[in-house]
Amino acid sequence: MAQIANLPPEQVYYQRVAWTWMLAFFGLFCVLVAFGGYSGWRYYTTATTPVEGAILRSHVNAGVSIQPRGRLTAESIERLPPERDPCPGERDICATVAEGSVIRTKAEAGYGPVASLVLADQTQIDFWAHPDGAELMLASYRATTWHNGRLEVVLRQNAGYLRYDIASGQPYDQVEYIVEVGDGTRVRLDPGGSYSINVLNSAARPLPALAVTGKPLRIEVATRSGRVVIDHRGESVEVHPGQLAQIDAVGTLAGPSEARWELIRDGGFEHYLAQNRYDQTSKTWRKYAVPNAPGMTPSEHNGRFAVVRSCRPETPDFCTPDDQTSIGQFRRDGSQTRPFTVGIEQTIDADVSEFPSLRLTMWVRVLTQTVQLAGVAGSECPVMVRITYKPTSPTDQELHRYFCIYTGSGEVSNSEDAGEIRYRQVPQFQWYRLNVELRDDSLLRQARYIQSIRIEARGHDYLSEVTAISLVGRQ
Repeated sequence: MAQIANLPPEQVYYQRVAWTWMLAFFGLFCVLVAFGGYSGWRYYTTATTPVEGAILRSHVNAGVSIQPRGRLTAESIERLPPERDPCPGERDICATVAEGSVIRTKAEAGYGPVASLVLADQTQIDFWAHPDGAELMLASYRATTWHNGRLEVVLRQNAGYLRYDIASGQPYDQVEYIVEVGDGTRVRLDPGGSYSINVLNSAARPLPALAVTGKPLRIEVATRSGRVVIDHRGESVEVHPGQLAQIDAVGTLAGPSEARWELIRDGGFEHYLAQNRYDQTSKTWRKYAVPNAPGMTPSEHNGRFAVVRSCRPETPDFCTPDDQTSIGQFRRDGSQTRPFTVGIEQTIDADVSEFPSLRLTMWVRVLTQTVQLAGVAGSECPVMVRITYKPTSPTDQELHRYFCIYTGSGEVSNSEDAGEIRYRQVPQFQWYRLNVELRDDSLLRQARYIQSIRIEARGHDYLSEVTAISLVGRQ
């Protein structure tokens, strides 16, 4: 220090500048070394590479296409030669799928799962086609490059119904499956769970409405097992097994609630009272009438349907006006000698292949039936319910299951389960609750598609009533 103190001021100044620069460069060197080490560590821990091995398996011969990244149009997948076929010798038509590919299905592909995307980790995504097709992009499918730290999958579902079965027991410390739906909505799926997402965007048919707002539905997310987290407009909602969350067209998020789907609209006839009619333009029930004998006069075409207000079936004898409900009534009188049918029908148009439970319920009451027995092929049924369905494909022939509810002291001339008709003999004047699990029915056990429902009165003179009509599907 004495030596420095004895140096000329100019030399002291230059020495201090030199030390300052040396310390600055040393500090910069330390920063660069630390930054390089951190960058290397971060690259090692976060760098990802695309995971190969995703296979699209089409279970049908037409209606499934794939559009690889960079292509302007989609191409139908076709069976490849054995040496290039990802699944040679199998019934499915297979194609490899890379990041950025878009998979589409069309309605003509049929009912039920028409294709499956099987990822390398054995996660399976099933595609439905009815009613307006489905569309999914494999936006990103990546795993960490140098270790098994993380698997990231981002999918973008633009339309239709898809089922996601996320594989469990994967060799990664973290697994993240994200499905982007709508405008900024992200659905996070836990590994080991089974989920379904439906994106409704049809312009050709009326969409069901969200119960709490009355607005058309846009997105439905249901959980069979596992857990879903929906991130939507700054809020997060968890959906657990047996639950359903819904988003309407204006962005309202509702739920979670019980995962159940009511397939019949206006089962309590409230819309009839609002419109004071059911005609061919109705979006719920439509009225119809059919003469059952040739040469019937206009005066014999006197079967009619109306909606009245009366006591609920649970309290049929005593109720206040505020406790009354809407009841559909079929009526024909005048001591008729030839039969006539009057009824209501509704188009359901639903792929029900995901529903292991399909429960049909309604309250029915027969007040008048002049011909006591149900007759041959249900010709004297004051309440006849007809379900029209198809087994597997849009090209299948329409099939029917009938339920005939009748009254009288005689015995039915047919067995309990006679061909297409199942009979129920009920006490006259008393309400009876029809409660049928359609998946236990011999004809409807495997049906994938319900087309319509009819409820009618057949016969000579009759007075019968129905209310609280419901057809509920559960996954």
